[in-house]
Amino acid sequence: MDETLATVLSYLPPPSVSTTASPSSSSTASDDDDRINCLPDVLLRNIISRLPTKDAARTTILSSRWRSLWASTPLRLDDAGIVPTAVTAALNSHPGPVTSARLSSEHLAYQEPDVLDSWFASLAAKNVEELSVVNGSWPAECEWRPPPGLLGCASLRRLWLGLCQFPDISGLASAFPSLQELGIVHCSMQDRELHAVLPRCPELERLAFVLTQDYPRYIHIWSGSLQSLVVWRSMVREVHLDDAPNLERLLLEPIGGASTHVKIINAPRLKIFGYFDVGLHQLKIGPTVIKDGIGMKVKPNAMVRTLRTLALKVQFGDEKQVKLVPLLLRCFPCLETLYIKSSPSESPTNVDVDFWDQPKCWR
Repeated sequence: MDETLATVLSYLPPPSVSTTASPSSSSTASDDDDRINCLPDVLLRNIISRLPTKDAARTTILSSRWRSLWASTPLRLDDAGIVPTAVTAALNSHPGPVTSARLSSEHLAYQEPDVLDSWFASLAAKNVEELSVVNGSWPAECEWRPPPGLLGCASLRRLWLGLCQFPDISGLASAFPSLQELGIVHCSMQDRELHAVLPRCPELERLAFVLTQDYPRYIHIWSGSLQSLVVWRSMVREVHLDDAPNLERLLLEPIGGASTHVKIINAPRLKIFGYFDVGLHQLKIGPTVIKDGIGMKVKPNAMVRTLRTLALKVQFGDEKQVKLVPLLLRCFPCLETLYIKSSPSESPTNVDVDFWDQPKCWR
């Protein structure tokens, strides 16, 4: 369990504050040596914003000046190392806004519903911009689902969920009008939930599914704003780019042995595509299914002329796969960079390992 949780957390955006408690000083300083209080307020707020949530709140006991400084510093909430009552106290006492919030403690799934409702209501009222919610009690509470109040955080620009179920969308009228990035990590999101939420995210630019197993199974993209789609080490049957006029990156790395049907219908700005497993995946461009490399001609409507970078996974011991590679290349006549990974060997050929093994180009 600890290993899985650590893996999930490694894929999430890093905490926006330090996760290390401030060291206590063993020396005493006289008033003449107090240079901290001589700093201007703008620098002190910068210092406070970098402290762990508990330590930042503790600065209010120093003096009346420090009380006002904490209250006027946008809150960066992280529940690591603090009890749930402290989370409630911080949200109740800070006037906002909330720049970021990270809720990932083992206590999260065991909170009373009214407590969680109050947290998300407060985050919504204080215009939270970035939110990560991870069920730290997994697998004991593997079916835990964040309350629907999360969907009321209309100010969100970045949302990452892990080790939980997607919030209940029944009765959903609106979702995230300002959301630019959505990440689903080892989290179950039903197909109907995905396809109900995406149209309600008109500003969404980056969408990632990481370590998902059961759902979603079918990812059909109808989005005028989406620029990057990542399906990483996940079991997804279909990825269809039905109408994605601004999509530039499609990154795939299914779980070993999982076959994915990739269909490109309307993606006129697609520049990066990989890994495409020649032996497992099926590619369809427009009305043309790309298969049987021998003698097949690639028509103009089956070409993606915008693609510049392609990554393939090929088993060179399979003659059929090897013969399919030239056909695939003819589908991308303006290609500039080609990565090929030998399968099932783990040793890549002409592959930037840092780039592809963990997709740092998500954002």
